[in-house]
Amino acid sequence: MNLTKLFETQAKLDEHIQKKQEQQTVNLKNMILATIVEIGEMSNEWQGFKDWKVNPKPKEGLLEEIADVLSFILVVGNQLQHRGPLMIYPEGDSNRHGLVASNITGQILSLISYFIRLWEYEEIDQGYRDVLTTFAILTEMLGFTWYQVEEAYYAKSKINHSRQENGY
Repeated sequence: MNLTKLFETQAKLDEHIQKKQEQQTVNLKNMILATIVEIGEMSNEWQGFKDWKVNPKPKEGLLEEIADVLSFILVVGNQLQHRGPLMIYPEGDSNRHGLVASNITGQILSLISYFIRLWEYEEIDQGYRDVLTTFAILTEMLGFTWYQVEEAYYAKSKINHSRQENGY
């Protein structure tokens, strides 16, 4: 996994959007809200929290929604200039232990809570690595490898660039 390349790829799209929209900066609070909305859309594709459904199986668009969440996490990270060390705590790392919820719903809520704190304080006390690791653990719990998430991100990035070129 190459987090630096992910951040650079997202920065290029963000710069393109800012130039096209004649914006000097990205509105961080809007990006935080957008991230939370995307986490909700991803959750809706997962459906596992829908106890009222007879068959709450994940929908086919789950991986694409995960890629959308990653896009916004990268935008926020670029805005906060969390550049180093860019890493996700690997499985077995003691720092990872406190970031693992007992189930997917708990993991989603944990990720959202980071963004609520960021909204309130404009900082993430435990660091950006915790956000990245919490997200990576969530994707694992949802049954995806980081390679699959990266590939989905790059595919969606191409779509997002195309959308910007075509008046999205």
